[in-house]
Amino acid sequence: MEADLRESDSNLLNMTKQLDNANAAQKVAAEALEAANVEKRRLQEEAKSRDEEVSSLRQELANAAKGKKTSWPTSTTPRPTPISSDYFARVGQQEVLTALRTDHPDFDVKILETRFPPPDAEGEEDS
Repeated sequence: MEADLRESDSNLLNMTKQLDNANAAQKVAAEALEAANVEKRRLQEEAKSRDEEVSSLRQELANAAKGKKTSWPTSTTPRPTPISSDYFARVGQQEVLTALRTDHPDFDVKILETRFPPPDAEGEEDS
């Protein structure tokens, strides 16, 4: 009987150790699950932030395609400076008009020709 009690105590002690080990493993698993959930929430927030950034960039591209003003420059080409009459006389009217016709086909050169008649017309009038 005493041997049975010792064996029973030994079995009870082993079961208690197994239960303690199972509880410890469950605790570790719960901590790992919580850490995984925290990481998942962080990744979801990061993905949401990136989605918002992508959406914002897409909207800016759509606005640029529609011709609306965007927060970033649409062209790195500097705007042309106005042509002064001094520059016009110094460079030569025909060269400027030819350059305008070539480089800017949509520019109405007749405005300049009216204001600054070509030298041929002036020369013909003088002779």
